[in-house]
Amino acid sequence: MDGWNFVRLVHALRQVSLSISSQDIFDVQTCLSRFPELSEKQIIKSVFIHRPQDTEIFETVWRILLENPESSTPNYAEDETNNSVLEENQDSSGIGGQGIGRGSGGVSLTTRGNVLDFSHITKLVPFSRLEELTSRGLEFEDVVKTILAEMDYYTWINSFDLAFQRGELSEETWYKHQDTRASLVREIQQRVITAQVSDENSWEPLVRQHWLIKSLSTLTEKEKELVKSSIRKWARKLAVRPGTRWKNSHRGTIDISQIVRQSVQWDGLLFHLNYRKKIPRASELVVLCDVSNSMAAFVEFLIYLVTCLRARFRKIRVFFFIDSVWDVSEFVCDDDLSRAKQEIKSSGDKVTSGFSDYGTVFQELAENKLNDVSSRATLLILGDGKNNYRPAQKEYLAQIAAKVRNVFWLNPLELEEWNERDNMMKEYQNYCSKVYRCRSASDLQRIVQDVF
Repeated sequence: MDGWNFVRLVHALRQVSLSISSQDIFDVQTCLSRFPELSEKQIIKSVFIHRPQDTEIFETVWRILLENPESSTPNYAEDETNNSVLEENQDSSGIGGQGIGRGSGGVSLTTRGNVLDFSHITKLVPFSRLEELTSRGLEFEDVVKTILAEMDYYTWINSFDLAFQRGELSEETWYKHQDTRASLVREIQQRVITAQVSDENSWEPLVRQHWLIKSLSTLTEKEKELVKSSIRKWARKLAVRPGTRWKNSHRGTIDISQIVRQSVQWDGLLFHLNYRKKIPRASELVVLCDVSNSMAAFVEFLIYLVTCLRARFRKIRVFFFIDSVWDVSEFVCDDDLSRAKQEIKSSGDKVTSGFSDYGTVFQELAENKLNDVSSRATLLILGDGKNNYRPAQKEYLAQIAAKVRNVFWLNPLELEEWNERDNMMKEYQNYCSKVYRCRSASDLQRIVQDVF
């Protein structure tokens, strides 16, 4: 690495709030000269990164400054090989039986034949198109959604969803597709950030987006407040959408339409007033949270989200669990979450082993806790699915799923970790309406849009 690029790298990392001292710089220069056979990136990364949570932002800065993927971006309008790929994708039938034509951006994600490597596909999107969208002042998520739509991403994933539901895909193929799907979106997000940094000639776009993609368990106190502020913003947006319906009542708002309808029967004479009041359209929300050590950081944000959205439900019940389950619904009524945090910290008093036991918890819920649950209720489960090699007892989750309207599972682990030997997600997800990765604020935002 030449001196100029090294100076640019140090400056950029400091701009995105990484602490790099003069001693760090001296140590890097010493290591680079003494160990020329080692990777420059590995040496610099090992010295400059003092906290695991800063690894991702380092990788992004390195990519933008030094790997410069845009310089090798092919111009598919002039490249014969890329054109042949696009022509093969045009007007083909998707794996789920739906047509997948060429996207309006000239790139289409086809599911017939060999699927192209996602990094190659994203490079087919012209960087000039990214710059055009970012120059319009669009929000980060809006630019990402536009690019994905132009690539026919949503048709593509829907085709796989349909094929899996019909039993046309094996579980192994399905999980590989999930990994590819997540990787492709992350790749597009990285390219959009690169375009925004280029457009603004500043590292501020990366700083703005970094807390959105960081793990919730590694956020600083300042970043936690940013997430909570965003949750309040999402809740306000939902508040203006129809979340209630009118119901006849003995008091409340005068129901003019009902009065007029009744007075017609009596030649326009008014005999009594009718009233109505608004009630939440959604009947009941049941939240089940794993509060073991690995999950505690994620629970705080979900409870805060539920607290902000409590007006949309007639009834909310919240349960914490590790190897037994207990009711903490009263904490949802508090805007101050200090009691909920204390309940998480003191969870050791309510368990025997200290290790999660999903099977036992589902059995207790099915037999004792959810006997009176509404058939229109939504069950929200937050957990990593790690059952510590205990029996899955999936039949009890099946009983619960049969009682309620929807079961949504939020898992903070990366998709590839769901297949580890002590993880029961493969067993449990068959009884869920949908399973989401819930690792970052960006994931949480998608869940708010889909579930609520």
